[in-house]
Amino acid sequence: MRLQMLRMVSVLALALVVVYSSVAALFNLYSTAPHEYTISAEQLARALERGDAPLAQSYSADAIHFSGALRQRLDSGEVVGLDAGDGQILFYHRNGNTVLEIGPFPHEPAQSVTQWRLLFIGAMLVVLLLLIWPMFSDLSRLQNQAIRFSKKPFHIPGQFSRRSTIYPLAETFRRMANIVTGHFQMNQDLARTIAHEVRMPLARIKFQQALTDSDSESRRVIDRATRDIEELVDKYLSFAQIEVHEQFLARKAVALETFFTDLASHLEVQCPQLEIAYYFPDGDAWLEPDSLTIAIQNLVVNAGKYARDRVDIRFAHEDGFCHLSVEDNGPGLGGDALELTDAFTRSATDDQGYGLGLYIVKKVMMWHEGELRLDQSPSLGGTRATLRWPNRA
Repeated sequence: MRLQMLRMVSVLALALVVVYSSVAALFNLYSTAPHEYTISAEQLARALERGDAPLAQSYSADAIHFSGALRQRLDSGEVVGLDAGDGQILFYHRNGNTVLEIGPFPHEPAQSVTQWRLLFIGAMLVVLLLLIWPMFSDLSRLQNQAIRFSKKPFHIPGQFSRRSTIYPLAETFRRMANIVTGHFQMNQDLARTIAHEVRMPLARIKFQQALTDSDSESRRVIDRATRDIEELVDKYLSFAQIEVHEQFLARKAVALETFFTDLASHLEVQCPQLEIAYYFPDGDAWLEPDSLTIAIQNLVVNAGKYARDRVDIRFAHEDGFCHLSVEDNGPGLGGDALELTDAFTRSATDDQGYGLGLYIVKKVMMWHEGELRLDQSPSLGGTRATLRWPNRA
């Protein structure tokens, strides 16, 4: 905001200089008043003290040639001062048929007006600065509020006076931010409530199942339903966390070796039936590790539903972007691939998912300033999901 203020002050200063110079040039161009010369009492006293030149001489009116304008001024009784060269001034006064020449006197030029121009421009800039400074100060405060709010939503109290120039803007932002904060809090409370209310009866069911030794089909059905409900709860909590955006996702430089080692330890537990291969170069990449890990886990879990036995995870740098792809050797994409990235949308052939996995991946990419693409894997023949985002902070 300070940079914007300096730019505005610079533009105003340039505008003042241009306007002032233009007005002065126009005045000098169209002004027909002759130059006037005067002497002070001090100059006259010094000339009388020196006595090195006659102060007054009389000439016949016809002996000195004057221009029409000067002659008219002399005829009207004015005292006319003329520049005699060498910094000297001569004054003429007509009395009847004679012209009285007084001088010469040293010409002491009037004080330069340049400093007065600079003083005027400086004073105007100070006035303008005093007028716009409160506005830029309030804008800077509002900008800091918006930055803090983007990192973590919070309730914003009224901090701007009604006399502030930006009060309508600040008040609108405050009301909007508080409404958004209220919705975020409601979503958080709803997610926690659902998780608690669903997991408690699930825990009782699992405990009761553990007490029975029955190996019946009904028990297997109940076990599967319990696992499905637990997976749904986990998915919904991830979905709620992404939607609420509790923390600002800031990219940082992460060592790829460390990132993929940690990722492999998670995926081994989640997808033990899959053969997962990792391909990545040495070095670092700019990413947010926690959210990107969630995104990749969702992609691998989705791939595991259709893959026969293998999933490849590839990472590469290209043209200042990070490219991460998850490929499987399943049957490949159907015709509804693009719609699968919407919330609560799932494939017509998917009887296990809940339509949240790819939506979470899409959200993570949005906060990475990147994108998600789905196409056919050229190497494994199944589906390839590609994540692409800028390799910078």
